[in-house]
Formats: sequence, C-alpha cells, structure tokens
Amino acid sequence: MATIYLIRHGQAQFGMEEYDALSPTGIEQAKILGKSFVERNIIPTKIIVGAMKRHQQTMDYCLEQMHLENIEKTTNDDWNEFDHRDIIAKYEPRYKDLEELKKDIFLDKSPKEKITEVFVGAVTRWTSGQQDDYNESWTNFCNRVKNGLQKIENESAKDDVVFVFSSGGSISVILQQILDLSIQKTFEMQLNIANCSITKLRTSSRGTQLLSFSDYAHFDGKKKKFLTYK
Repeated sequence: MATIYLIRHGQAQFGMEEYDALSPTGIEQAKILGKSFVERNIIPTKIIVGAMKRHQQTMDYCLEQMHLENIEKTTNDDWNEFDHRDIIAKYEPRYKDLEELKKDIFLDKSPKEKITEVFVGAVTRWTSGQQDDYNESWTNFCNRVKNGLQKIENESAKDDVVFVFSSGGSISVILQQILDLSIQKTFEMQLNIANCSITKLRTSSRGTQLLSFSDYAHFDGKKKKFLTYK
C-alpha cells in the first residue's frame, strides 16, 4: 500500500498581480511543514508537483528544510488549480480587470464575506455546466485531477511515500471521488483546506482511501499565527 500526502501550497499573494507566488507567510508555512516532516520522520520516496509557481515554491522551501533539495521530482500539470481568474471574470465581466475586483472587495463592509460571495457565485456558475465559455470546464478539470491520482496509483510501489504539492481545488476533487460528495460539499471541503496542510491517502486493493483531512498540527501552539486558508 502506498501512502500519498496531498499538500496544499502555502499562502499566495491574494489580490496582487502575481497571485501565483507565495507570500512571506506562505514561505514560512512551507518551511514549518518541512521541519514537521523531519520531526515525524516522514521521508518521501516520490515527489509530484503541480506546474504552478506556488506549488513549486512550496515544494522547494519544504524540501530545503528536509535537506532533500536534490531528490528527483516530477512536475505534472494534472495537479494544477482551476483558473480562478477566468471563472470569476465569466461570473462578473468587470472582474477581468483585477483592480475592479479588489475595489469591490476592499471597499465592502465585510471583505471576507465579499470574497466568499464572489467565489461561491463564480463556482456555482462554473459547475452548473450550463455555460461553455470557460478555458476549462468543471468536468474537464475533474477528469484532469483524477488522471493525476490514477497515474500515482498505477506507478507506485507497495511501500512508496508520495508527496504531492498541489492546490485546494484539486485536493477537493480527489475528496469528492473518494467520499462521493456533492459539488456543494466538495467546495465546502475546499474552503476548509488550510495552507500547507496535509490530506493523507492510502492505496489498497479496495481502492484509495482517505486517512486524514487538512492536518495542520504543525501550526498548533506558538505557530498558530501561521494558520491561514487563503
């Protein structure tokens, strides 16, 4: 049985032009995660990483703390996140201009609630399947991520420990498959996947099973300030 650690990237620079990059907090989160793996004596035999900058940076800072910088890594864009900017712009065309989105969010009396409102509305439109104007449909996104997991299942040996550096949307699709979740529940799970948390799976003759979800124990105690979800 192979053990798979699905790792969500560290906090990205939300609201900035270069969203696909870690914030200073995200960098520190990745380092703390790496130290935690060392303390728990969890050493990967395989490393898979999405092609996005925030995936690659999370991996690099994590492995640096584990002194595994030179270990072989495989980049697979099956594990990339969905195109949130395209989905939001199709929901509200004004938001193709990032400044318009930031203005609406930061001028709102409750910015966090506004972010959630926009995200939920955009995702609801996307997952409904009633419009075909997206760069990638919901169905194609799900199939892509599931193909990434299938490849790991097919190519992993019995005792492999596989690290996968990815995003919340991709991880939630895997949870949907394993737990037979509705679309609504799938995205409720996504909203509760902490940055640099671990969702642990195990392959077996009965299929791939969920062992733990969004484990962020490495941010307990004095490191609680590093716990983020966006």
